[in-house]
Amino acid sequence: MKLFKTCSAALLAIGLLGGTPVLAQDADLGKANDVVRLLFAKHSDRFASGDSPLMNEAGLIRRFFVDCLAVDGLQGQLQFDPIFGAQDADVSDLRVFPDPQMPIFRGAAQIRLEFSNFGAPRAFVYTLVRASNGEWQISDIYSEDDGWSLTELMRTGGIANVACDPNREVTLFDPPGTAPASNPESGMEDGDLPARTDDQPGSTDMTSSDPDAGIGMEQGDMPAVSDGGSDLLFILDGSGSMWGQVDGTAKISTAKQALSGLVSDLGGATNVGVIAYGHRREGDCNDIETLLPVANHAPEAIGTVIGSITPRGKTPIAGALQSAAGAFSGADRQANILLISDGLETCGGDPCAAAKALAEQGIKTRVHVVGFDLSEDENRALQCIAREGNGNYYTANTAEEFVDAVNQAAAFDAVDETLAPPAEPKTYFVETFDGPELDQAWSVANEEPLLKALDGAGSLFMAAVGKQNTYDNAEALNRLELDKPLPEGDFDLSLEVRMDLQTGREHVWLSLAEDATNQLGALFWADWKGCGPALHLSLIKLSGEVDAKPERTAFDMSLFGGPLVDNICSKGPRAYADKVLETLSDTGAVLRLKRRGRQVSAELEMQLPASEGYEARTAIVETEPVTALRLSGKPNLFAGQWSKGAPGESHYFIDTFAIEEVSE
Repeated sequence: MKLFKTCSAALLAIGLLGGTPVLAQDADLGKANDVVRLLFAKHSDRFASGDSPLMNEAGLIRRFFVDCLAVDGLQGQLQFDPIFGAQDADVSDLRVFPDPQMPIFRGAAQIRLEFSNFGAPRAFVYTLVRASNGEWQISDIYSEDDGWSLTELMRTGGIANVACDPNREVTLFDPPGTAPASNPESGMEDGDLPARTDDQPGSTDMTSSDPDAGIGMEQGDMPAVSDGGSDLLFILDGSGSMWGQVDGTAKISTAKQALSGLVSDLGGATNVGVIAYGHRREGDCNDIETLLPVANHAPEAIGTVIGSITPRGKTPIAGALQSAAGAFSGADRQANILLISDGLETCGGDPCAAAKALAEQGIKTRVHVVGFDLSEDENRALQCIAREGNGNYYTANTAEEFVDAVNQAAAFDAVDETLAPPAEPKTYFVETFDGPELDQAWSVANEEPLLKALDGAGSLFMAAVGKQNTYDNAEALNRLELDKPLPEGDFDLSLEVRMDLQTGREHVWLSLAEDATNQLGALFWADWKGCGPALHLSLIKLSGEVDAKPERTAFDMSLFGGPLVDNICSKGPRAYADKVLETLSDTGAVLRLKRRGRQVSAELEMQLPASEGYEARTAIVETEPVTALRLSGKPNLFAGQWSKGAPGESHYFIDTFAIEEVSE
C-alpha cells in the first residue's frame, strides 16, 4: 500500500474532526510548530534521563496526539522509537518548521522536523488537525527516510484504540475537566508555549508520575499579560566558543545550569522568553532563533529549551538584538533584555546601535549584558551595548555571578551611572600623508616612483600591476616600512584606504614584518566571481627561511558571504554588492591589525550605504585571533594585485596610517 504524508482524509472519514476543519491562517502555524517542538523536547528529556518513553504513556500522549493514537505501551508495541525513527539517539542540528511546499493540506497543518541522528540526516512530517477547542493535535507522523506513517504502522500491527471522540480531546492548551472553547481562534498567542498548571480535577488520564504531566494553560489564561509584572528576555550565546571551559566546566554548561535554576525563582509576575544565536549551524550569521517568545511559560518548558542549546557557530549579537524588538507584548510593562555572551560580534553588525534602537522603541526597555569569561578589553567593547540600551553591564565567570546578574536584571535595577566608558585609544603615531614628504621613519622597498605619489589632498596614491605585486613576494614594488618602536602594551595598526576594483584582484596588506617570508598581517582583498568582484578579510601568519616557501597560517572571512552582503550572484544582493564597492572607492574602509595581550586579529570597519532595500549601517568585522608569544618586525603596508585579474592597473588611496595605544 502506498503511504502518504498525511492521514487527514482518513480522519475526516471517521469523523475525528467533527465536520469541516477550520482553515488555518498563517499565524496559526506557529502554534502547530510549538506542539511538535515541545513534543520533541519532552520526549528527548525523558530519553536522556532514562525515564519511561513518552510514547508509552497514553495520558501524556493525549496532550500532543489525537485520542486515536494515545495507547499505553505504544512505543513498546512498535518496537522502535517513532519520534527518533530509531532505537537509539544522538541528536544534533534540530530544525522544526512548517512545510514550505504544503504548510496546510485539507485544513491540516504540515510541520517538518529534521535532525541528524549519529550524524545521519533524518526527516519527518507531522500532520496536525484541529481539536474541538480549535487547538492543534498531531494526527500522524510520516518518515521520509523509511516511508512509514505512524497510523499505518498501528493499523497493520493491530494496535487499535477506539477512544476517538473529538468532543473529549485533551490538548496542551485545554486541560481536561474544562469546557471546550467556544471560539476556535481562542487559546495562546502566536508562537507561545503553555504555562505549567497542576492537574485539574477529573484528570483521570494523567496516570504518569512525570512531574511535568500537567503542562497546559488554565482556561482563560493568556501568556503574555499580567498586571504589575515585568518581561525578561534571555539572549544566550550559542557560538562555538561557549564550549570553552572555566574552572573545568564548559561555559555553556555553567550558563544552562544557572539560567535553568533561576527561572523558577523569578515569580509569576515575570514573563520570560529565550533567544539563542549560533546554536544550529557553523558559519551562519543568520543563525538566530526565538526559542520561546516572552510569555508566562512553565519553568520546566524554559529549562527544556535552554537545555537544548548546543554551541556551533558565529556571534551575531546585533542581529539577535534586532530580533528582540518584536519579542515583547508592547503592554505597559518593564521589558528587560539580558544578553549573555563570551565574545564580540563576528558578523559585521553594530550591537551598540541595535541596543540603542531597542531602548528607543517606545516601551520601557533596558538591555543588560553579562560578559562571560572575557578579557578586560572585550568587556569594555561590550559595555556600549548596555550603555546605549539604558541597562547595566556585569562581568561573570561563575554560576554565582550569573545568579546575581539575572536577579538584578529581573528586578529592573536603575542604570549604573558609575559605569566607566571604554578607554579611548591614544594615538602613538599617525601619518596623514599631507606632504610634502613622507615621515622620515618610512622607507620604501623596491621603490617605483611612477607607481606612488602624494596627491596633495592628504592621500598617498599607489598603483599596482602584474603578477609579482603580491604581499608575500620579496620583489613586490613599493612596500612601505615604518622604522619606529611599537608600544609595549596593546595597540592597533590602522589604515584608512580607498580602492577601486578595476581588475577584481586587488589587495591591501597591513603587517608586522621581519621580511617577506616572516610576517603577521591583515589582508583586505578581492577575487573575481562569475557575477563580479567579492571582498574578503584574512589574518595571515607567514614564517620560514628567507627565499623559501613559508609556512602559512590563516583565518579567512568572506565579507560577501554574510557580514556585508550575501548571495551576491542573485539580482538584488549583486546590485547592493556593487553599491558597497562604489562606497569602498568613494569613502573607503579602515583595516586594522589588533594586538590584545598575546592575541592578534584582523578587523575591517566600513560605512555601508542604504540601497536596494538595505539600511545604512556601520559594519565591523573581526577575524578569529592567533596567539603570538612574541611580536617582532616593523609595521608594513602594501597595496598590490593578484595575477589573473582583468587587464589594467589597480589604484589605491591611503588616507591615514596610525598606531594607537589601547590602555587598560
